[in-house]
Amino acid sequence: MEYDFLTLGVKTLRRRKPGSFWVGMLFAFLLVAALIPGVCGAQALGAAEVVQSTEQTQAGEPAGAGGPEEARGPGPEADGTAAKVAVTVRVKDITRVYGVRDNQLMGYGLVVGLRGTGDSRSTPFTGRTLSNMLDKFNITVDPLEIRSKNVAAVMVTGVLPAFASPGDAVDVTVSSLGDARSLAGGTLLLTELAGADGRIYAVAQGPVQSGADARATVGRVPAGATVERHVAMDLLTPDGSLVLSLLNPDYTTAARIARAVCERFEEGAAVAVDGGTVRVAVPEWLQETPTPFIAEVGELEVSPDAPAKVVLNARTGVVVIGGNVRISPAAVSYNGFNVSVGVSPGSQAQAGGDMVIMPMQPGSTVALEAGATIEALAAALNAVGARPVDIMNIMEALRACGALQAELQIM
Repeated sequence: MEYDFLTLGVKTLRRRKPGSFWVGMLFAFLLVAALIPGVCGAQALGAAEVVQSTEQTQAGEPAGAGGPEEARGPGPEADGTAAKVAVTVRVKDITRVYGVRDNQLMGYGLVVGLRGTGDSRSTPFTGRTLSNMLDKFNITVDPLEIRSKNVAAVMVTGVLPAFASPGDAVDVTVSSLGDARSLAGGTLLLTELAGADGRIYAVAQGPVQSGADARATVGRVPAGATVERHVAMDLLTPDGSLVLSLLNPDYTTAARIARAVCERFEEGAAVAVDGGTVRVAVPEWLQETPTPFIAEVGELEVSPDAPAKVVLNARTGVVVIGGNVRISPAAVSYNGFNVSVGVSPGSQAQAGGDMVIMPMQPGSTVALEAGATIEALAAALNAVGARPVDIMNIMEALRACGALQAELQIM
């Protein structure tokens, strides 16, 4: 058709008859109108094919396979269950090296420069301490003559971190011993800090930062203590082994740590002694400098196991639920709430879950399928208006009858 229109238009123009120009223009217009739909349609079809191919590629399907009418099988979420995701952590985040620890320090000192908020004369040891301090400067003062209220006797406590070296700074806490009203604005005088063995490991001095009014007799001196003595740490046992202590003891986690070490080094390189201890054999040529070996062991990744545990704060109603907490078939009636675990006759399952809430007279009934999670129970009880104390008592009853397959801790 396009060819006929073009030929007819050319012949008309060649005859050069009056009005032939306009006739030729008409035929040209008809030719363009006939060509445009075909071209546009082909371009639109090509674009649609490209888009469809791109979507299939992003979805992980080969181009041209599977159309909108293709049936798909149910995914993991179709039955209301979610796939368990294994969380891996580093060994050094869930263990500590046996023998490597912090040490507590303590000392007795004076805070001076208080605005009349220090100890009164009814605190005799403050006057004696001040008199003894002045005696070191060849100033003799009778403790009974001291009437100043600008001084307070305090206990200074701090923590000496593992591997701390002389010259390192640590924070200390200052606490009033007498009847001082506030330590705000005071300065801690030079105070020796000793360990449990009586040896001096640090000295503290500096301005005291006091807390709120309720804690005005307790303050802090940030970076106020200077370490004076190094504490040696035994990284290995006498037989040359590295002992890892789990922060949260668990037999499964300990076994997984030992397996990860054996897979990285050699079979028998590690053994889980108990739920809280893993013993690792250190090669002989690394026993003098075991730090690189300990660092490599700490970077290994394992999947820790968490015991089934429920922590309930009866005052605030906060429920913290560990993994794998299930409920066995049971029935509890408390304070107008009826809880039944197990499918009862005549009950209807709620779409998308295993929880059914059925209004009963009197009170409310919460029905769950056998093996339901504790999350479902807590959600159901909250839905029917149960108070925190009600939830606590119901969970305690379920534990008492052996239906709650977890440890219940009440805060």
